[in-house]
Amino acid sequence: MTNSKFWALCGIVLLTALLLRFGAVLAARPWSEQYERLYLFADARTYHDLAITFREEGITEHFRNKTIVYAPGYPIMLGIVYKLCGVSLTAGLLTNAIISVLTCGIIMLAVRRAFNEKVALASGLLFALHPHSVRFVCMLYSETLFMLLCSAFILILQYIPSQDKRWTLWLVMGGLVATLGTFVRISMLYFSVISILVWLLMRKTNKIYFIKNFVLFLLAYFIFLCPWMIHNKIHYGTFRLSASGEYNLLAITVAGAKTDDIDEFHRIRQELLQTASHRAGKSGARNNFERSKYFLEVAFEEISKEPAQFTLSIFKGFYHFWFRVSQAESSRLAELRESDPKTFYYVVYSYLFQTFLLLTWVASLLAIEKVPISWKVLSAVAFIYFASTVGNAAYSRFFLQALPYIVPVAAASTVVLYEWSRRLITERLHRCS
Repeated sequence: MTNSKFWALCGIVLLTALLLRFGAVLAARPWSEQYERLYLFADARTYHDLAITFREEGITEHFRNKTIVYAPGYPIMLGIVYKLCGVSLTAGLLTNAIISVLTCGIIMLAVRRAFNEKVALASGLLFALHPHSVRFVCMLYSETLFMLLCSAFILILQYIPSQDKRWTLWLVMGGLVATLGTFVRISMLYFSVISILVWLLMRKTNKIYFIKNFVLFLLAYFIFLCPWMIHNKIHYGTFRLSASGEYNLLAITVAGAKTDDIDEFHRIRQELLQTASHRAGKSGARNNFERSKYFLEVAFEEISKEPAQFTLSIFKGFYHFWFRVSQAESSRLAELRESDPKTFYYVVYSYLFQTFLLLTWVASLLAIEKVPISWKVLSAVAFIYFASTVGNAAYSRFFLQALPYIVPVAAASTVVLYEWSRRLITERLHRCS
């Protein structure tokens, strides 16, 4: 494939992604009252309110205390959009759409370097058409920005280790992008380190080169994280970055293990958080860092009551991670399906697309020569890491966190399947003639 043809096809893929996302935003009608009632709730409402706070008052004590649990990156970006365009949900969602299209382009660049042009185009098309990546552009969740940073991180991995003389620069850039990813979703804090470790081990570099690369990345990562750590030390007396792990263990993983109904989930979640907050209040805890140990305390108490149920919920989450289109059945979802028939088609399309993606992803893991071992392991680690941290509560929103790592290997086996089918059809037509 010539270079000009590749870029022309890339343009078509990106245009497809752009039209789908802009169309989805317009169809959601973010200027309407119905949108606010059905879509601006839970985390989306929190991000929206934090963005308004940032726009009007900057980083206040309220903003800081909230972002101990909700990482500050996305509400700050959204707040900047609101500063430029006014408090406009439409502007926020269109920004999401542009970010998602940029993600599609970066994935194609990374996959082209790792595989070839055909796989790059296939990966871009899979991402462009992926139902969840289109749908969640229409909601104020941080996953869209997180996927952009994950895809940039994957692109940087292609140069670590390599014969490129600028490998030191790439490691430093990797630390910077990992920090930005952590600033958007705290789950990147550990996953970026695991990713670099897996990548270097699977590339089978010698021990000295491995240690040099790994230590340099950790050093760059630590340096870029330091301003955030110092900020928390000044305001809260701790170098810790976040309490979201403790909060989410209680509010998502433990609560999700107890029910499959989203209305019941929110009730249980609120009761667990109130119990933890009550204990924290009695001890005089002033912020979420000080409350975090009570989140853990209540979480471990609940887990110890029914450890088998909790363990089972983690394994159920692996399935839900792929096939749970919404978190669970709920009155809100029922209203959405009734008032917006497009939701029904989205659900059907999601099941079909996710089934195809899962089959091609599994096929890529089983392929011996077509997909490098480093890509297989990294993709599998991403799936296990992001799925296990949400357990039974896993649904399509959380799947997006692993999507940039899953799409490339699924695209590789899709191209192999396409070429095999084309060759088989050609041979049969030749025999018939």
